[in-house]
Amino acid sequence: MKILDGDEGEEFLPMHNGRTTQVYAKVSLLKVNQKLIIEKKDWKAKRPPYAVVKRVAQKTGRTFIKGRSPDGNGWLVIRVS
Repeated sequence: MKILDGDEGEEFLPMHNGRTTQVYAKVSLLKVNQKLIIEKKDWKAKRPPYAVVKRVAQKTGRTFIKGRSPDGNGWLVIRVS
């Protein structure tokens, strides 16, 4: 076990049962103009992670740009606002 002080724990989001996944948590923590690359090895589902990003946008009121990453090894998510 480890105790995190102050700023150490800001990049963590507790996992809950249901639809909360690591991708959901990472997208939720993005700040404006930050980018997240989701590699294919990290995404096991058949369909791309666009639905997860859309769900975060609807629940939080934030805006994201999403699409395939330029190198073709996954997907790129950018928080706009």
